Amino acid sequence: MKPKLFIGINLIVTLVFLIVFVIILYSVDPFKASPFLIVIFYIVLFGLTSGVLNLIATQIKIPAWARIIIALIIVFLLFLSHGH
Repeated sequence: MKPKLFIGINLIVTLVFLIVFVIILYSVDPFKASPFLIVIFYIVLFGLTSGVLNLIATQIKIPAWARIIIALIIVFLLFLSHGH
C-alpha cells in the first residue's frame, strides 16, 4: 500500500472513531450502560488510540512494541479507574 493512501485511510478511520467516541461520551450514562455498550466503548477507544498512534508513527519513528505498550498502559489505566 502506498504511504499516502495508508495515511489517508488511517486519518479517515481515526476521525470516524473520534466522532463515535465523542457521541458515546456525550450521550451515554456510564452507570446505566449495558455491558454491550461498554464493550463498544472499549473497541472504539482502542480504534481511536491505534489510529492516533499510527498517525504519530508516520512522523516520529515509534517502534511497534512501544505502540503496543502505550496501548496496554491506556487500557490498564482505564480498567483501574473504572471502579466496579
